[in-house]
Order: sequence, then C-alpha cells, then structure tokens
Amino acid sequence: MLNITNPSYTQSLLDDIRTYFRTLGLMFGAPDNQVRIISGSEEGLSGWITANMLMGELFENDQPLETYGVLDMGGM
Repeated sequence: MLNITNPSYTQSLLDDIRTYFRTLGLMFGAPDNQVRIISGSEEGLSGWITANMLMGELFENDQPLETYGVLDMGGM
C-alpha cells in the first residue's frame, strides 16, 4: 500500500535499506532485485514453502501432492 500511496517515500526507503545492506559486507550483487517489494504471487509461494518446510513436508515426505495449503488474509 505504501508504494501506491507514497511512491517517492517508498523508493527512498528501499534505497536507504540497500545502502545499509552494502555496509554489512554481504554478497549484494543485484541490490534492485534483492531489496524490493515482492508480488502477491511471490509472497504466496514463499508462505507455502515456509509452512511446508516447518511442517516437514518438503524434505521428509516423499508425497509432493500431500502438502499443506496456506491462506493469507492480508493485502489489498
């Protein structure tokens, strides 16, 4: 929402975060891709992966169709 309501502030905030990360000595070769606002699809996939890793379904269970679903009630 912040990117929609105040895009200049959002860009400034992302630039400040990128600048800070550069000071940490991390591998930071593509800052525009590594610090950004992700899409809803990326957020959903990340949530699904996280939930299934925490539940032990992705590596311990050899049944890929038997995973947990995830419901995200936030967003626009």
